[in-house]
Amino acid sequence: MVGGSPFLVSNAFILNNMHQKIIRSLLTIIYMSFFLIPVSSAQDQIPQTWAESSWLSDSKWQKIPAHPRLFADAKKWADLKKQLKTDTTSQQLFALIKERAEITLKSPSLIVAGVGVFHGEARQIQGRIATLAMAYRLTGDKRFFARANQEMTELANAFNWRPDHFLSCSESTLAIAIGLDWLYNDLSTSERKLYAGAIIEKGLKASLLKKYNSGNWSESDGNWSPVCNGSMAIGAIAVNEFAPELARNIMNRSLANIHFAAEAYSPAGAHAEGPGYWAYGTTFYVLFAEALRSAFGTSCDLEKAPGFLWTGDYIIQLMAPSDEMFSFADSEPFWGFEPVMFWFARELNQVDMTEPLFKRLKPMHEYLVSDSTRDDASRLLPLGLLWWNPSVIKMPVAKRALNWWSEGGSQPQAVMRSSWNDKRATYVGIKAGSAGYGHSHMDVGSFVLEANGIRWAVDLGRDGYTLPRQHGLGGDLFLATQESKRWSMFCNGSESHNILRFNGTNQWVDGKAEIIPLKEKSVSPGYKIDLTPIYSGQMASVQRGYNLRPDKSVLIQDEWQSGERGASVTWQMITYANVELMKDEIVLTQSGETMRLIVVTDVVAHLSVQEVAGLLNVWDKPHPGLKRITIRLNTLPKSAGRLAIIADPSGKAETIKPEQLLPLVQW
Repeated sequence: MVGGSPFLVSNAFILNNMHQKIIRSLLTIIYMSFFLIPVSSAQDQIPQTWAESSWLSDSKWQKIPAHPRLFADAKKWADLKKQLKTDTTSQQLFALIKERAEITLKSPSLIVAGVGVFHGEARQIQGRIATLAMAYRLTGDKRFFARANQEMTELANAFNWRPDHFLSCSESTLAIAIGLDWLYNDLSTSERKLYAGAIIEKGLKASLLKKYNSGNWSESDGNWSPVCNGSMAIGAIAVNEFAPELARNIMNRSLANIHFAAEAYSPAGAHAEGPGYWAYGTTFYVLFAEALRSAFGTSCDLEKAPGFLWTGDYIIQLMAPSDEMFSFADSEPFWGFEPVMFWFARELNQVDMTEPLFKRLKPMHEYLVSDSTRDDASRLLPLGLLWWNPSVIKMPVAKRALNWWSEGGSQPQAVMRSSWNDKRATYVGIKAGSAGYGHSHMDVGSFVLEANGIRWAVDLGRDGYTLPRQHGLGGDLFLATQESKRWSMFCNGSESHNILRFNGTNQWVDGKAEIIPLKEKSVSPGYKIDLTPIYSGQMASVQRGYNLRPDKSVLIQDEWQSGERGASVTWQMITYANVELMKDEIVLTQSGETMRLIVVTDVVAHLSVQEVAGLLNVWDKPHPGLKRITIRLNTLPKSAGRLAIIADPSGKAETIKPEQLLPLVQW
């Protein structure tokens, strides 16, 4: 397909077309000894099943512009200088970029002699190069150019880019590509050759080796796909004049495989890996599309993948009234400054896409020293300035429904809120799906709950990876099998989520739960989840329902049917609030606010609360003040059970007797 789009052809056709082609061996790749990448035989290389597909026409390759051509051409840079004279937001953004550049001038090198450049260092160096290069282009200050050149030289000459962990290699490739392209006209011939050679040998050629395609990242649907495929394509664009045949081959592979990453956003923009990894993968997906636009005048319709343009709205939906995120999976409640939202604001002409960023604008040195955010969280801020469109300020705020769901997808999610403009609004985030997906937790059927400005039911998200690795769990960190030690980590497993448990066992990782929106004529918004596949082998059937009532209270109703054996049933919720247990009620207090949990059941229920500290292992990070509320009851063999909780933030919610509960089948 010449000059076409990866999304104009069905995935089935793409795969069949690829498999029908003759598998040809690559020529042996000879690496320069100083790059310390071993010579590999043809058997070590990935077959070029993509090489016959020309996603970009010959004429587009022949007309590829001179440098700069990544994300902005010479005209865009000139226009940006004019924009900085008149637009206050651009001035504010550039002030942060320049501040970071000044800080970098005083910062020590991140490269250690004889040690490969790992992921964290690569990301920080990438941010340094992008920041310094932009500061130089917009100010002409030679100090920024000199330090950018130093960072690039050190990275190019580093021991290696850790291709065995190809995210690291990809981040380094992008770093050098940005510097080479943006500074090209000021670099010497020898410097250009050094940087292009590093991209070619340590990045592009390494990506062709099977041993560095761990987890088959080239055909993954997780964050590795856009990061690795996107970075390799961007590197190819940067070095086209140095290795044109290799550049085209790498680009064809990336375009042939990027649809795997795109599928993660279908059908309505939701993402399976949580908002943290959403930001990572989505940013690189956009970088890929923008590099294509600037170099070839076409995005190959990457942004037109089903659901992708809706995914910015999805992130807005995940933001609760407190401005914290619905932090399921390996994410965090805190969400940093993610410049990719400027891109969505520009693409969709929606000013409120930028609101989360403006809330997070602060002096750059606070990002570098704050304990609450990664020091590289805004490393790609320069791209945000390129994507910022001042005219979006004139656009109206989008009208969004109070009730949203993912319409299915790989990890179904839903959100309910009582208002968009009230910081005290009730907000419920709901997670279904599977624990067996990448970066997932034992959180199927779980929820977060906010009201009156307090997050009462919390999802801790990820706990970090350092302690588990130190205590021998590194091999299971991302292993989502039933017996994986991943689930022994408190934040990952069943112990820490707002779920049902039966006989104290874990959820079934191979099961998947779907969300069913309530009927259109329902009194108030809500959803049902069929959890039966998640408790396979434990219970005959399990259902959970969520209903946001007109008085801003939330009804959470669970129903189950036991099998040949009975069950000890546990309802649990994680909270930072102070907890007072009463007969049929749990009273939560925090920051002067109160939440009542009214227990509705027709059997004896045992209420308890535990300090989480007693549930932790040596590999778990402490969570001072965190508690787990449990409600336990028993169900006989081949019997039905039911439990409902009314979360009442006003103290005025209408209570329900057990016999008044409407069966979930009638919801």
